[in-house]
Amino acid sequence: GLLMYYPPYFTPTRMRDMLTRIKKIREFCGYSQKEVADRLGITQTTYSRLENGHTQLDFARLEQIAGLYGLSQVDIMTKQLLELIKLLVDHPEFKNKWKE
Repeated sequence: GLLMYYPPYFTPTRMRDMLTRIKKIREFCGYSQKEVADRLGITQTTYSRLENGHTQLDFARLEQIAGLYGLSQVDIMTKQLLELIKLLVDHPEFKNKWKE
């Protein structure tokens, strides 16, 4: 998959920065870890371990998480937090995204 195209993004520093962006995006959108975990079909504990770097984040899971916010995995891997927030704000419907 994409792993062979983006190996530099899996250095420990880049991974930590990406996990920070994932957490900040979740907080910006006003969602709890449990809400995100429920949408992903995993437990809050499992999600917490992903977000905190205790469990390896793979591309499939990254794609799922990004998709919850209408972002791509490449967006989360390559864009700075402010750029990501601008993408969210440019799509005001994101706050209603998870309403059934």
